[in-house]
Amino acid sequence: MSLNPNYAAVSGRQQVTDRWALTLPGRFNRREEDAGLCFWRPGLTMWLTAYGAEDGMSVDDRMQRDRANASAAATDISESVEGGVSRLAYRLSETRADSVIVNGLYSFAHGSDGQAMLAAYFDDDSELETARLVSASLSYIA
Repeated sequence: MSLNPNYAAVSGRQQVTDRWALTLPGRFNRREEDAGLCFWRPGLTMWLTAYGAEDGMSVDDRMQRDRANASAAATDISESVEGGVSRLAYRLSETRADSVIVNGLYSFAHGSDGQAMLAAYFDDDSELETARLVSASLSYIA
């Protein structure tokens, strides 16, 4: 499994914003784009976007919004609260315009004054556990 030599290779704990960090179990390429921060290696691509909290929305309000916005086709839905972070995650298989099926794990993490969304796309289920580990590693610094 080789990484792209034209991009930085990173592993372990990554401080991705002033308030959010995650841990990568193994080596990934990293790049920043307008759409967010991307970590990838062959077979797995993860996009992270972090935001502040919307005015007047509590963590419970934001979690409720994310639940309501989840696709009806979502599976393996999980919720948890740990270490000051409320989480919602689910799997979703989507068919692209070229008829290719894309497997995804969508994760939403909410802290008191911020939120992060991680979208992980994997070629086959062998990378699902890695996507779940990265999702669960999102930590918030209050």
